[in-house]
Amino acid sequence: MKFSARGARNSFFELKDVGDASLGKLDYTSWFSIKAEILLPSGKIYTLNPQGAFHTSVSVLDGMKRIASLKFNWKGQIIIELENGGSYAFKRVGFFNYHYGVFSEHEHETAIVHQQFKIAEFSFSYQIETDDNYPEMGQPEFLLLLIYCCNYLHSRET
Repeated sequence: MKFSARGARNSFFELKDVGDASLGKLDYTSWFSIKAEILLPSGKIYTLNPQGAFHTSVSVLDGMKRIASLKFNWKGQIIIELENGGSYAFKRVGFFNYHYGVFSEHEHETAIVHQQFKIAEFSFSYQIETDDNYPEMGQPEFLLLLIYCCNYLHSRET
């Protein structure tokens, strides 16, 4: 499946499907914050809270219940661990013409995220392609989590 997300002021990103229907939003609490919220059209809100002194992990909360965690490793990857048992590695693929990839435990690339900087809007936009064989890849909250991962890695690379 294909999705797109467009940023506004790099503090707010909206995810849309191919038919341009809004699937959800990623909203950072302030300009340089790594704390954020995922807002779905149904009204459901997920909170992304950094953990630890160096913010090396992030908890994804549905109210008070943790549904996922992000852990940053020394290889420059983000390990996404879902409470239902799934685990994925989010990492940069390539050098000059790079993209971000989401890899299953068996090293199968389940999603590809292309990041593009829009100079006129001074913000990023994203094109996401997912593998339909992995149910998490079609969930808006998971896709918005990938945008969060892109922004986090990009902020550490510059």
